[in-house]
Amino acid sequence: MAMTGVLIRGIIAAAGCVCTAISAAFAADFAVRREADRVVVTAGGEPVAAFVFADPAVGRPAIRDLAAPGGAIVTRPCPPRQGVDTDDHATMHPGAWLGFSDLSGADPWRHKTAVRFAGFDGEPAVVDGVARFTAKIEYLAAATATPDAPVACRERSSVSIRDRVIDSFPVRILLWEAELTPGGSQPLVFGDTEEMGLGLRVATPLSPARGGRYLASHGGLNEKGIFGRGAEWVDASGTIHGRRVGAAVINLAGNPRLPFFHARDYGLVLANAFGRKAYGMKNPPPPVMLESGKSLRLRYAILLHGDVPDARLKGLIEHVRMEATR
Repeated sequence: MAMTGVLIRGIIAAAGCVCTAISAAFAADFAVRREADRVVVTAGGEPVAAFVFADPAVGRPAIRDLAAPGGAIVTRPCPPRQGVDTDDHATMHPGAWLGFSDLSGADPWRHKTAVRFAGFDGEPAVVDGVARFTAKIEYLAAATATPDAPVACRERSSVSIRDRVIDSFPVRILLWEAELTPGGSQPLVFGDTEEMGLGLRVATPLSPARGGRYLASHGGLNEKGIFGRGAEWVDASGTIHGRRVGAAVINLAGNPRLPFFHARDYGLVLANAFGRKAYGMKNPPPPVMLESGKSLRLRYAILLHGDVPDARLKGLIEHVRMEATR
């Protein structure tokens, strides 16, 4: 039943009726601003995310300075702040990004092959209170982005950012939907390696090495309990400016395989649907291969939240996953 500003959905379960209250966006005044090297998303005039598509030092587009409700930045600054942040992988972990280390042998993750931003499909905009943009990216099979460099893989990524209040908790939801196609007439092989998928380099206080915590859908904690295991989601949380905040990387329906999480205590949470043998799986399936003319879809969400009890967090994540199937 629809009500002004409030939507009540009744979900009938075997054990009875569970009701989830979802209010209208708590920050409905999103805006997007196009700059020379980035698109900045603001809410209430304050920046909440920046999609940086032209940084020569990093070489690949990424979302930086991603803010949770209340303003705390949950991604590590790029570049890291000297003396404040851990400075490992400074140009490899730029915030939230889709990255690959083996695309039919091409390795943009380690900067061995180049990545080229190929423009936006339409203009970034706010539609029905949701900030949206669709970016086109080319992964090249060459070290430099010359006009005649062969393309190993083409990516078309649609990203949306919205605010909600679910069961009285204000949350911010980033939805990342990517369509990948071979760059030429040959099949595209996604290598069975560790560095593949949707990555989130969390703010230093959210890393277990600096007092934060990871929690997986199966109950595993931190790198020891999560690394190389399949999971539907992994949440990173910690205290910033005296307040607990967190960011959960969530697997959505439609992905080729359940991701194994490359979770490192120093601050990396990576959902990897391609690595199997790389994580020690016995009798792994063959690498994912995409024939010319075919496409592969990847769908993930990042849930940004404040101080939410673990039992309630699971409910929020399930709502995000359910809503994303519609």
